[in-house]
Amino acid sequence: MRSLLAVVAIASLTGCATAHETFDGNAQCGPHPYCGTATDINYLGALTDGKAGVLAGFIPLVIIDLPLSIVGDTLVLPYTAFNGPATR
Repeated sequence: MRSLLAVVAIASLTGCATAHETFDGNAQCGPHPYCGTATDINYLGALTDGKAGVLAGFIPLVIIDLPLSIVGDTLVLPYTAFNGPATR
C-alpha cells in the first residue's frame, strides 16, 4: 500500500499545474497568482466539452491535481505576487 501511495504522490507532483505554470519558461500564463489553478480549470473545461475523445481519460488526474494546485498556488503566492507581469 505504501508503494502505491508513493507512486501516486510522485505522479501527482510531476503533473502539477502550479509547478509547470510558475517555474517553466514555456508556461501558458507564467507567474501569475493562482495560474496553476486557472490552468487546471481550463483543462477541465476542455476535457469535458465533448470533443476531447480519448483525452477525456485525463479528467480524474485533473480533478486530483486541482486541490493540490490550489494549495501549491497559495504557497507560491509571495513569489508570483512579486514576479508577476506587473513587475516586469
